[in-house]
Amino acid sequence: MPDRKSIYVAEDHEAIRELLCQHPWVTETFELAGQSGFGSVTARECMEARPDLLLLDLKLADSNGFEVMGILGEAGVTTRVLVFSSSSDVVTIRRVLALGGRGFVEKTAPFKTLQRAMTAVAEGNLFLTDSAFNSLQAGPGGSVAEVAGKPEEGLTEREIQVLKRVAHGSSNKEVAEALRISVRTVENHRYSLMKKLGARNAADLARGAFERGLIRS
Repeated sequence: MPDRKSIYVAEDHEAIRELLCQHPWVTETFELAGQSGFGSVTARECMEARPDLLLLDLKLADSNGFEVMGILGEAGVTTRVLVFSSSSDVVTIRRVLALGGRGFVEKTAPFKTLQRAMTAVAEGNLFLTDSAFNSLQAGPGGSVAEVAGKPEEGLTEREIQVLKRVAHGSSNKEVAEALRISVRTVENHRYSLMKKLGARNAADLARGAFERGLIRS
């Protein structure tokens, strides 16, 4: 039997993590390199173990998956990352690809889809569910090939600047003064951000910024 590839499972829900790690198909297909519900532990152990595949949730106990991907990328870790997440908006998917992620599967997908994704990504292929692929193709910002590995997440640089300040509680006036733009321009950027992130208020924007790794708390 050929050597099995190794896998690390990062998932903050313990029951889900245990089910994945103990699933017969997973244990027969991969060697388990480790598991954790914490982003800091995941990053450290993946830098040490260098697994072939990292199955990564974006919402972890002490940070998020984007931070983990950034740390591993900066450290030159070549582990292939498959994101398995309940956040499946187009901005999230674009950011996953921009940070070097090789796959994306929604948690609403059937397990057989996750199986296909794990196999494909472990072998070095790119895998997106049909819904993720269609979202990328329909949205602004280019094709999947243009987005993958590109430092862009569907938000403009100015929108990111505004989002970070709004997420930290700054008022429109305070954001305008900090960025030296008009309050009306800030309002326009906030409206655009709310549409792109599916947000209804400032709290949603803050949550979206945290989940995308734009702020730490």
